[in-house]
Amino acid sequence: MGLFSKDIKTMDDLFVHQLQDIYYAEQQIIKSLPDMIAKATSPELKAGMKDHLEQTKTHVARLEQVFKMHGSKPEGTDCPAIDGIIEEADEVAS
Repeated sequence: MGLFSKDIKTMDDLFVHQLQDIYYAEQQIIKSLPDMIAKATSPELKAGMKDHLEQTKTHVARLEQVFKMHGSKPEGTDCPAIDGIIEEADEVAS
């Protein structure tokens, strides 16, 4: 697992790490979409992004349920992939 192998020793560790990765990504999307919506000029694009924002909020709520069912605290772990995607979108929108 490269960088994470010292933290991930069991399949349960991997499961929690993946949940944290997804949780972080969804939270970052929720933070960035309102600005993207404001910058969009196409009404169809704005509507699609607003719909996606609401869906993403539902994803976060479901992830929080999974954390609770697992007995874990909902928390994210940095995800360079989503950070790069959001950074690129910010650059294009500027």
